[in-house]
Amino acid sequence: FYFIVLGLVLNGCSKKKPAVNLYDSGEYKNLTQKEINAGESIWSIACFRCHMYGTNGAVILDEKEYWDSAASKGIDELFNSVWDGKEGENGMMPPKGFCNLCSEEEIRNSIFYIFHLAKKVQKANKPDSLNI
Repeated sequence: FYFIVLGLVLNGCSKKKPAVNLYDSGEYKNLTQKEINAGESIWSIACFRCHMYGTNGAVILDEKEYWDSAASKGIDELFNSVWDGKEGENGMMPPKGFCNLCSEEEIRNSIFYIFHLAKKVQKANKPDSLNI
């Protein structure tokens, strides 16, 4: 009996909760101007080098499908990908995105900011149906 209970407890503890889409997360929805500014400062010294122009195979901001899909992974997986680096289809995301002196909080802010900026760029580049 004890082994059954122990097995159920251990099995229940090992189940990972599904990731909350970054765009649906409370953190993203409640970003403060201070956090946006902090993320923008990291973007401007590190992230933009690749994500603005697609350098080293990085995905640029107006690729909506990619950013929407990436957002579905949730902040924890996205953070780990940036913090540790990640091999992509067309290149390598270096650890910390070349921001070697960045703290965990700065990396998190930069992730929220790049998704915030991607939404703005996608909206700006969306064809306006009124101008047909």
